[in-house]
Amino acid sequence: MRNAIAIWLTAGVVASTACGGGASPTPPSITRPNLAGRWAGALLVESTPARMTWTLTQDDTRVNGPALVSLPTGTVLLNGILSGTLTGTTLDFTIQVSAGGIPSAPSCTGQIGGAATVSGTSTLTGSMRLISSTCEPPITNATFTLTRQ
Repeated sequence: MRNAIAIWLTAGVVASTACGGGASPTPPSITRPNLAGRWAGALLVESTPARMTWTLTQDDTRVNGPALVSLPTGTVLLNGILSGTLTGTTLDFTIQVSAGGIPSAPSCTGQIGGAATVSGTSTLTGSMRLISSTCEPPITNATFTLTRQ
């Protein structure tokens, strides 16, 4: 009987080890790009060169912060608040423009939506388009490249 129990226990240990028993494997850790900080760069607004600056905070996959678009002369086209979600290396975002956010049309409000791809630790490349507006907006679609400042 002792031999039968010893064989049974030995077979159980061998089967448990062979089948991956014991400690569970550790899942791979997820490394998200860190987008917190100041980003700025070229923006092409319907064939007109402009500059866009984002000052972002990040909480896990949520990204938020002010967004400013201006002409090379310094004329502000719009001020808004960006909110987005980071999935892998893609940031899907919306820029909410409140009244006063477009100096040339202070009563105008609207939303711009887009997506950007993170390259390495210092470049965001993407596009955006108008979602809604209460006026003739300064931006209906644009492409951009931003770098960490």
